[in-house]
Amino acid sequence: KINSAKDDAAGLQIATRMTSQIRGQTMAIKNANDGISIAQTAEGAMQESTNILQRMRELAVQARNDSNGTDDRAALNKEFATMSDELTRIAKSTNLNGKNLIDGTAGTMTFQVGSNTGATNQITITLASGFDAATLSVGSGTVAITGTDSTTAEASTKAAIDAIDAALKTINTSRADLGAAQNRLTSTISNLQNINENASAALGRVQDTDFAAETAQLTKQQTLQQASTA
Repeated sequence: KINSAKDDAAGLQIATRMTSQIRGQTMAIKNANDGISIAQTAEGAMQESTNILQRMRELAVQARNDSNGTDDRAALNKEFATMSDELTRIAKSTNLNGKNLIDGTAGTMTFQVGSNTGATNQITITLASGFDAATLSVGSGTVAITGTDSTTAEASTKAAIDAIDAALKTINTSRADLGAAQNRLTSTISNLQNINENASAALGRVQDTDFAAETAQLTKQQTLQQASTA
């Protein structure tokens, strides 16, 4: 129907704008999926960090028991410190496409989820918090679960449990934010797909040949030609 500007200049302009919109939104869908991947990767690492903190809390609770001697608490503290080191390793090694996600360096990440510019066509994910042991104040150099008697054991385990509870609260808040971002991006993708489907249909009506109409016209011309030669 439209092969060049001479066929339908106005229609060509409309078709060009619509093509830009469709192609831009197709890329926006990819961008939104990338955002979901990043949020899922970060949230998955936070889940494992939560598991580690829960284990550290169990060890602290166990160490508080006065049935433990000094050597027992030292053994428990050794695992406690190992878990703390693993927490830091996860924070430093969780990355996607070369970008570290949970060590506090990612900051705020912006995803273009529309075919045009502007804040209404963007969604941000905040990954500004660091989840290594030191930042969460549960590093082996910060808290321990040692103690030579009931009093010192009480002080050390209480400090450890309080720090771990605060760390769990911090991670839970970030996980909730990431969950909300994933849900928003999923809704955005669904909406963009719906818009693209309708825009593609409209574009087809503007630039493509109406085969039914063209076939009817051809049949009419053939009938007239046959009548004129009869």
